[in-house]
Amino acid sequence: MNIVFLTRHNPNNINNWSGTFYHIYKKLKEGHIVEIVGTEIINQLESFSNNFPSNTFIPVDRYIIKLNKLLSERINNLNFDLVFLGDLLFIPLDITIPFVRLSDMTFEQVTLHHSIPDERNIKACIRLEKLLYENSFKIIYSSEWIKQKAIEYYHINPAKIEVVEFGANIPTPSNYSITMNMDVCRLVFIGKDRVRKGGDKLLQIYKTLKEDGFPCTLTIIGFVPEEGLVEDKDLTVIPHLDKVKKEDLAKLCAILSESHFLVLPTRFDAFGIVFCEASAYGLPSITADVGGVSQAIREGKNGFLLPADASAKDYAEKIKTIFSDKENYFKLRQSSRHEFETRLNWDVWGEKVNKILEEAVREWKQLRIRN
Repeated sequence: MNIVFLTRHNPNNINNWSGTFYHIYKKLKEGHIVEIVGTEIINQLESFSNNFPSNTFIPVDRYIIKLNKLLSERINNLNFDLVFLGDLLFIPLDITIPFVRLSDMTFEQVTLHHSIPDERNIKACIRLEKLLYENSFKIIYSSEWIKQKAIEYYHINPAKIEVVEFGANIPTPSNYSITMNMDVCRLVFIGKDRVRKGGDKLLQIYKTLKEDGFPCTLTIIGFVPEEGLVEDKDLTVIPHLDKVKKEDLAKLCAILSESHFLVLPTRFDAFGIVFCEASAYGLPSITADVGGVSQAIREGKNGFLLPADASAKDYAEKIKTIFSDKENYFKLRQSSRHEFETRLNWDVWGEKVNKILEEAVREWKQLRIRN
């Protein structure tokens, strides 16, 4: 199959979307001819925007519609079977091949969980997203949660939506271990956004465990806590790890292999690639039941989901209870790895998505014949 990979982000850059674009692009290329379209158009949009004073409202939706008519003409001149991915900037309006949209979020949900100051652009983006879904032949989401949100808000036909979980954006480990030393519980947190990922609650959890006399260590990857805590001999802080660098990737994988729990009391996540990565190492996750997290984490299989308003003490008690039962903890590690092997990896993603794309092309051709 010949596929137009429509995106504003360079999928060869593993740092874009935490490596998700890279792995999607790489997996599609294994069985198809894939051409990237869109990254070169960004300069045109930036040039247009720069011609306006900073305090001027730009009619983004009108400009994007005009841009996408030109984009559609370009796609129609290519000998391809399908357009894949897209975003609010790229909405093929009049193409002769099917367009399959992939995402983990809707813009409507983004506005509820992120600060977007310009009300006019919010309304414009909502209109664009509605247009995006109207022009999508199929839609692939990473969670049932966002599928339901999209149906409720945009009244999308459920028949055109599929749910396929993402995979781990790190190499698949072949030498992970189910059994571990259980003298000290090693906790790890991974997240750049301290506020959204629940970094403040994490520190309260750690403090509660320490006050209870529970033997534990904590490794924080992604943010630096307030001054003073860094002096704790059981607390390791790693402000940043770059997966592109071999030494950083090796360090991340080593930490995952040596830890007992990934603790992420997140306030919101659309899915959570980090849960796939933890499961790859048989590492159970203790996290919050918010957004699309319950798609990645299955209760009692590769972790546990606590209510959004769960306290630090609730998390601490859950950790102590699970860790104290050695036999069941090792079973939890085994089932965590099983969740990775059966659904939270890019090979499984590729198999499922290939079937969806092939079906989309077949259905499109049948519709064209009937019409």
